[in-house]
Amino acid sequence: MSGKAKRRAFALLALMVVLSMVLSACAAPTPVVVEKEKVVEKPVIQTVVVEKEKVVEKPVVQTVVIEITPTPVPEFNWKQRAGETITLGLSQHPWTNAILPYIPQFEELTGIKVQYQIFAEPQLRDKMLIALQAKSSEIDLWPSLKSREGLKYFRAGYYEPLNKYLEDPNLTPPGYNLDDFGAGPLGGETFDGQIVGIPTIVEGPAIFYRKDLFEKAGIEFPKTMDDLPKAAEACMKAAPEGTYGVTLRGLPPAVAYTLGPFIRNYGCDWRDEKGNSQLSSPNCQRAIQAYVDLAKNYGPPGFVTYSYPQSSALMASGQVCMEIESTNEISTILDPNTSQVIGKVGVKPYPPGPGGHDVPTVLQWGNSINAFSKHKEAAWLFMVWSTSPEMQARLQLKGIASPRASSWQTPEWKAKLVEGDPIWREWTETLQHIVEKGSGQVGPPAVEQPTVRQIVGDMVNAIYLGTMTLEEATKKADEQLNQLEH
Repeated sequence: MSGKAKRRAFALLALMVVLSMVLSACAAPTPVVVEKEKVVEKPVIQTVVVEKEKVVEKPVVQTVVIEITPTPVPEFNWKQRAGETITLGLSQHPWTNAILPYIPQFEELTGIKVQYQIFAEPQLRDKMLIALQAKSSEIDLWPSLKSREGLKYFRAGYYEPLNKYLEDPNLTPPGYNLDDFGAGPLGGETFDGQIVGIPTIVEGPAIFYRKDLFEKAGIEFPKTMDDLPKAAEACMKAAPEGTYGVTLRGLPPAVAYTLGPFIRNYGCDWRDEKGNSQLSSPNCQRAIQAYVDLAKNYGPPGFVTYSYPQSSALMASGQVCMEIESTNEISTILDPNTSQVIGKVGVKPYPPGPGGHDVPTVLQWGNSINAFSKHKEAAWLFMVWSTSPEMQARLQLKGIASPRASSWQTPEWKAKLVEGDPIWREWTETLQHIVEKGSGQVGPPAVEQPTVRQIVGDMVNAIYLGTMTLEEATKKADEQLNQLEH
């Protein structure tokens, strides 16, 4: 090739490279791949091979790293009511016993001082009613049994509505998770869409029994309601002298709670479809007589004064074969400081009645804030702290049946079911049965539940003491209950 031809070829190649660079610079920022293609030109005299660049665009996947600074979540201010003092009205109850040791932790966390007054349940109820009627601010927060006084207190304006507190991120810490509560317990704290309490515990009446004495007597747990007196009698004969066959409630305001499953399991209910009391119907009478006969033939003296404190003390001391009482009482029965029956007790639901009827009672307790309190936000902080997922999981390990689903799924609770006393597995199964099948009607439906409970208790005591026959007492109770608003 002549020098002139070489210079022309070189100039052509340089031009193509420059054009390629210019096109690349002007093109979109998508990376490109340059491929070389040989093109053969045939001049008249000789063949000259020129490398021509062809631009081919191909998409290339790129990894782009974008640094994003997250918006910081403000830390919840537990100290926002530091320096205030709140007063709790508490009852002699397993939840009270379980929460008290943790109160110093709340005071340190919040700077809020906590005072509390503890009463027997009937006395606390009387005190709160008087205080609320007087619009007193003495008690800021108390445990209220909504199945008993809830509707009446709601209509009277005694409860502080809690919706606005729950919806305020400055008052409710992140992670509180209201949806973690069971629909039943939370629904029981709600009237006309207003949440007036936060559930602290779920419960229902069940039967605690001495496994060791049943084994000694050669008997199994009763399969039907009609087997209960047979088991009580057989266990008494096999047990040490002075051991009773069964203990159950006889204190008038408390009777309906443990009587309810008798009523339903014998195929009756408190009221008929028209709302009329039907305690004098054959099935209800059979249930009431069965209840009274257990107390009279196999129970301790003083039945008419018995509620859960007396019955559980008797069970924990080893002086009774069976206790018909709330599932809450497991913590009292197995208290390591007082119990004589640790490792000897089981618990099961009431057995079915004639025809397989099996409808337990289920209810929840919930803390409420006094509508006349002068420290509502401080009381609310105590409420969300004491019912938080973390705290309720702790209390669950002490036998406080949590209304939160998460409490039943913690590794600590699962380990307790596997490694602990077998009663904890029975207790869990019993509560599942109660929650799944239970009725929330502790007594005959009516607005004035305190009056209802007293009527039912007086009826049972009249039959027990022999001051009235079964027919007379149930007929009188029906007449009284039908006069109440329901």
